[in-house]
Amino acid sequence: MSRKLGRCRGKEIFKELKSYYRMDKIPSENPNFVKCLIWIAILTLMCSRRIHRLIRNANPEKANRYTHLRWAKVFTKHADRLLTEILECVGLKQDGITLYDIFLGQGCDPNIKRERLMERWVT
Repeated sequence: MSRKLGRCRGKEIFKELKSYYRMDKIPSENPNFVKCLIWIAILTLMCSRRIHRLIRNANPEKANRYTHLRWAKVFTKHADRLLTEILECVGLKQDGITLYDIFLGQGCDPNIKRERLMERWVT
C-alpha cells in the first residue's frame, strides 16, 4: 500500500514540475544550466509545499480541497509577489533603478559570436 502511495505521489510531483515549473521545456543544452534550473524548480516546489501545508492547517475544515495541483497553479502565478514581499522584509526594495540595473545587466545576450537571424535586416 505505501509503495503504491509513494509512486502516486512521485507521479504527482513530476506532473507538477512538468506542468507548472516547465521542466519539460528547459531552454538549454548546457548541462550546468539545466542542473541549475532543475534545482531552482525543486527548491521552489519545496517552498510551495511548505506554504501549502500552512494554508491547509489554517483552514482545516476545507484542507482536503487544497489539492497539490490546484495549489501549484495558484502558487506559481503569485510567486513573484511572494519574492518581492520576502525581499522587502529583509530590507531589499526593488525600485526602478534596481530593475533598470537588472535589465541592463541581464538583458544583453552573453553569446557574442551567436549569429542572429534578424541582424541582416534590422539595423
